[in-house]
Amino acid sequence: MLRFRIRRGLALCALAAASTAAAGSFSISPIRVEFAGAGRVQVLTVRNEEARPVVVQLRALAWSLEDTRDLLATPPVFTLPANGQQIVRIALRRESEPTRELDYRLLLEEVPQAAPQDFTGLQVALRLSLPVFVHAPKGSRAALVWSAAWQPDGRLALRLRNDGGAHVQVLDFDVRPADDPAVTLHNSVARYLLPGSQAEWLLEPPQHTARFAAVRVSGASDQGDFNADVSVASP
Repeated sequence: MLRFRIRRGLALCALAAASTAAAGSFSISPIRVEFAGAGRVQVLTVRNEEARPVVVQLRALAWSLEDTRDLLATPPVFTLPANGQQIVRIALRRESEPTRELDYRLLLEEVPQAAPQDFTGLQVALRLSLPVFVHAPKGSRAALVWSAAWQPDGRLALRLRNDGGAHVQVLDFDVRPADDPAVTLHNSVARYLLPGSQAEWLLEPPQHTARFAAVRVSGASDQGDFNADVSVASP
């Protein structure tokens, strides 16, 4: 179980690959909504991890966090009884694209309740963001294009573009110079790349490392492991 150590705090999380997530007052399973084939409704289970009721508001959004009518999330507001649970249904209200994935978010927000009279701390609501993917019926995959360039300050800019029709979530990767595999630059910051999007990571080699002309990138994603040989451009 992926568990966020937050108590009455604020969290807006794009959740990584796991079967269950817990945060402060409630947990959610599964933590990714996927529509594939003819299925038009998906189900989530939200559980209260505390011995007091929790009020939760549910919103379906575009990936950009703008409102959308493409999804219907019900019930929009519900009360989780102490140590109880609620079934949530997400319905797709539009047709899928033939060759390109559609991407949304499901936002669960705790509705703050009145604090006890003797409460003296700061009370902040909890927010969790779950990814929602609508797969193309004809099938689609991510197509990753890597590039790299030295920056004037000595850091290495590693760039990734997704030219495919489906998302990829890069979980982590290692970068090793082609002529010096003993040097390893590691990145552990997970990033989603939707179709047509790109990302950049700025990596700092160890001091006195000579500039290299090519690297080997090896890592893991929600689509499986990957390896790429990338030329490095000079500044």
